Amino acid sequence: MEISLTDERAYSYNAQFNPDVARDRVEQKKVQLMAGTMGSLFGQIKPEDIKYIGMENRLEPCWLVTISSRTVYDRARRYTVPVSGAEVVSVSVLGQELPVDIKDKLSSFSMDAIEHCQQSMRISRAFLGVQGAPTDPEKYNPFAKTLIPDLNTFAPEGVLVVLPQLRATAVARQVIGEVLRPVQNAHTIHEERVDVETLDLNFLPVYAFEYERISKSKRTVIEFNALTGEINSGGLRLQDQFKGIVTRDLIFDVTADAVGMLVPGGSIAVKLVKAVVDQK
Repeated sequence: MEISLTDERAYSYNAQFNPDVARDRVEQKKVQLMAGTMGSLFGQIKPEDIKYIGMENRLEPCWLVTISSRTVYDRARRYTVPVSGAEVVSVSVLGQELPVDIKDKLSSFSMDAIEHCQQSMRISRAFLGVQGAPTDPEKYNPFAKTLIPDLNTFAPEGVLVVLPQLRATAVARQVIGEVLRPVQNAHTIHEERVDVETLDLNFLPVYAFEYERISKSKRTVIEFNALTGEINSGGLRLQDQFKGIVTRDLIFDVTADAVGMLVPGGSIAVKLVKAVVDQK
């Protein structure tokens, strides 16, 4: 089996909303967002009971992976072919005379053949890099993004770059497991390959607004997706949870040994063709 790996790339999506617009939209919905179910049961929260604490401007990771597989093989098959009538006693095919069998009042002849087969599959998947939750791989296609030429020095001022907790090997393993399908009754396998066509790390702009309900001393983080404008109140403050230096070696850790572990059997030789050589 041969596994080829394309260029490993990193991008940063261009925010469609600035922090001021985002906060204005959140301010309009903060009472409703902070109240939730509990608020509807025990009374409406008053706007003066909500205190703005601050905003966390961050870039959250999202993996985009496209992997295809191709297996070319032969398999032996015995064909049973019906004949035109009960009077037929034998049939000549490709220089062979084959006897006709009668079973359940049906007349047919059988012949051995080799089927030349090709099995292909192509899958695209996207994973939110913090927790690895799957998401729609086409959700962010309409939005522009900028290539990050050197991930090791990527540190926008005033922005928290969140490290992906899901590494490249993990996402590749998951998707390769989907495209690898065992062939049935293979006689000879001529080609067996997996192509990692896309292995991109995309950073999504998110504004996280923190508020406090003064009477309850309870804080809530409201997240604003700066691409889609989506708002949710189940956010987290990540500044204290994810600290570290973004390095290419740490994130893109797909090595020949790691990919070899993806292949069932362990003893199968795997050839990894890397299209990118890291530059120190």
